[in-house]
Amino acid sequence: MDIPFKDVVFDTSDPHGSALSLLPLLFPDRKIDDMRISALTQGTTNGLFKVTVDASTADSATADAALIKVYGDGTNITIDREKELTVHKLLAERQLSSSPLVRFSNGHAYQFISGRVCSEGDMSETRIFRGVARELARWHATLPTADPEDVLTYKPGVWSTAKKWLDAISKHPHRSQAEIDDLHEKFKYLADALLSTDVSEPLVLAHGDLLCANIIVQESDDGSDVASVRFIDYEHATYCPRAFELANHFAEWAGFDCDYNLLPKTSTRRAFIEEYLTIHAELCREHNIPTVNDAAVDHLMRQVDDHRGFPGFYW
Repeated sequence: MDIPFKDVVFDTSDPHGSALSLLPLLFPDRKIDDMRISALTQGTTNGLFKVTVDASTADSATADAALIKVYGDGTNITIDREKELTVHKLLAERQLSSSPLVRFSNGHAYQFISGRVCSEGDMSETRIFRGVARELARWHATLPTADPEDVLTYKPGVWSTAKKWLDAISKHPHRSQAEIDDLHEKFKYLADALLSTDVSEPLVLAHGDLLCANIIVQESDDGSDVASVRFIDYEHATYCPRAFELANHFAEWAGFDCDYNLLPKTSTRRAFIEEYLTIHAELCREHNIPTVNDAAVDHLMRQVDDHRGFPGFYW
């Protein structure tokens, strides 16, 4: 899948005019009668704009809509945009995301995924977290895994990403050498401790940033007790132990204001992990993945607990 490139800079002070220049690539098979654009505020580092054509049907399930992502200033220092788009293409090929539509000088656009953005309060709802667990299992079962040694030597992963961010901090003029040395020492301690627990299991291609704003809830009237959810925004997708992906997601339950009362209790984490393992085993049946039992749940629970301190350091 080749993503067309348009040599333009999206001007966030004139989103309507900027979007007009991208319309032929956003909706190549449509005669555009009308267009509207709205700014979305869920993004924390990038500009996000929703473009909808044929405004009279803008709220219907069949409306044509696209999401334009404008990269935040300086984010290329810590985010590999080529990797982000490579992952996005892979996800689209595996029906795990909508299709990327166009690249431009300071961003890219992709088909809009219908639904509502998950809230911090939604995360603890049983039907929501079961849906997240199922979608996460679908990601990890569908996408290619990697041998830990390969990731350590050449594939981008959570460890190389953390090291890249540490190196960026080291160049910051307002960081003392003592502070930088302390961070590197803590990183080495975490890496040595956690890598020794993950050597026997392949690493998953993880979303890497499953905060509530990156989870889309697709409501339906079928009466299901498990919500249908999709994930968006793949700039932090990377190889990592699945225990890190789960621990990182659980940490995100606290929200941007870090309300630790919102963190999932042990019983909730266990219910999430049991749902995740059950769906993962069903999807990987042909690969002889063991049936889920209490021992398997206990094992992953321990691994997640081992990783629970790493997300705070990572971010």
